[in-house]
Amino acid sequence: MLAVLSGTYGPQYLLPGGTISGLVHGVLNLPGPGTGVMVFGGILCFWLVLGLLLVKKPGTAVVMSLLVIAIDLLTAGETATVQTLDVLLFVAIIIEVISLLPVEKSPLKNVMPVLLAVLGAIILFLLVTGAAKVGENGSAATEFPLGYAVIGILALCYAFVCYRYPVKYLAACAIANMYYMLHFWLFWGVTFADRLPVSPDIVPVLLCVAATGGVLFATAAYGIVLLTNLYGGKNISGFRGEQ
Repeated sequence: MLAVLSGTYGPQYLLPGGTISGLVHGVLNLPGPGTGVMVFGGILCFWLVLGLLLVKKPGTAVVMSLLVIAIDLLTAGETATVQTLDVLLFVAIIIEVISLLPVEKSPLKNVMPVLLAVLGAIILFLLVTGAAKVGENGSAATEFPLGYAVIGILALCYAFVCYRYPVKYLAACAIANMYYMLHFWLFWGVTFADRLPVSPDIVPVLLCVAATGGVLFATAAYGIVLLTNLYGGKNISGFRGEQ
C-alpha cells in the first residue's frame, strides 16, 4: 500500500511543480521520452529492495509486485493495462535474480562500475561539447542542462562506489530501472515511433538517468535498513556483496 501511495501521491507533494515532468524537464532539463522512470521506477525499486532487505527471503519482491498490481487493478479500473502493470512483475524478477548472483566476484563485479562509468562519461561529453538535448522532443539545449551535469557526476561517483563496494542492491535497482525504461520504449505510447528517443545520442543519456535513479533509491532503502539494524543493535547482513 505504501508503494502505491508513494508512487501516486509522492511526486505531487514533493517534486517541483507537483509533477515528475516538472523535475526532469523543467528543473533538470533532461530529454525524453521516459525520463520520469528515474522517479517512478526508482520508487518501485526502493520498496522492492527495502522489502528484500527487511524480510531477507527469496520471492519477497515478486510477492510485493503482485500485491501492487492487485491494488492498481482494484483502484485504477479500466485505466490499468497489461502494458503498464506487467513491468512491475518483470522489475521484481530482475531484482530477485540479481540478488542471488555473486556480484562481488569477477567478472560480475566489474559490470556496474564499467556501465556507470561509460554512461556517465557519455553524458558529460555531450554536456561539454554542447550536444545536450532537452525536452520530450529532444531539442537542442538553449540553457545550461543541469541534469546532464548532475546525472553524469553521480554516475561516475557510483561507478567508484560499485567498484569499491560491489553490493547487490545497487546493481539490482540499476539494471531493473534500466529495464523499466526499455519497457517504456517498447510498449507504452500510441505508436512505436512515439515511444523511442528522437535521436540515438539520447539513448545513453536516458539509460544513465534510469540507472542513476535506481542506485539512488537503492541507497535510500539500504540506509533505512542500516539505521534500523543499528538502532536494534544488529549488523546489516544479506543481499549485498563483500564490503
